[in-house]
Amino acid sequence: MKSIVKPFIIALLTTLLPVVAYYLFQQSRAFALDGGLVPWDLHHWPGILLMPLIHDGAAHLWGNSVQLFFGTILVFIHFRHLSWLILTLQWVGAGLLLFFLGQPGTLHVGSSGVIYGLFSYLICAGFLSGNRRLRLLSFMLLMYYGSMIWGVFPWQEKVSWEGHLSGVISGVFTAFILMKQYRAFTKDRKPSWFSESDKREDPYAPFDRQS
Repeated sequence: MKSIVKPFIIALLTTLLPVVAYYLFQQSRAFALDGGLVPWDLHHWPGILLMPLIHDGAAHLWGNSVQLFFGTILVFIHFRHLSWLILTLQWVGAGLLLFFLGQPGTLHVGSSGVIYGLFSYLICAGFLSGNRRLRLLSFMLLMYYGSMIWGVFPWQEKVSWEGHLSGVISGVFTAFILMKQYRAFTKDRKPSWFSESDKREDPYAPFDRQS
């Protein structure tokens, strides 16, 4: 039970950041315009960090908040040794990639890029972890959130598909560059009886021997 308390608190606080920002600054159009990310516009480079805090309406905010909480708590439970690094890389990486990959002149807000980064990391790192439990988690996430992949295509208006795509790239890239570190504590250990160096005598050997 103790192992889930800290991840729960961290995930809750992380989720509250955009909630608090929304209700403090929702009346300020300037905050949204200045804090949002506009690709290739140096005036809006702070949006790389601020974009996840800004949402276009309560429905947008609460829809993202649930997924942000879920993704964050899973990372802090299953990859606790690298959890802060993973979260930071998704927060910064998704925005940084969007700044260079997005269409110039478009305004992007919301934490969906971070969310796509977290879940992409969880799915990819789970399969790479060498851990049966994490692979099962990855498979379940893939089944449940697999439809999110459609969010990386430009088929829906007023949806930042470039932000989603940036998050996916960031998450997958993070899973690969940190693979050695998390496999060190996630990879299943071989049982002692499987080891070739185990020289214990076969308990059935006496029955095979001739007197």
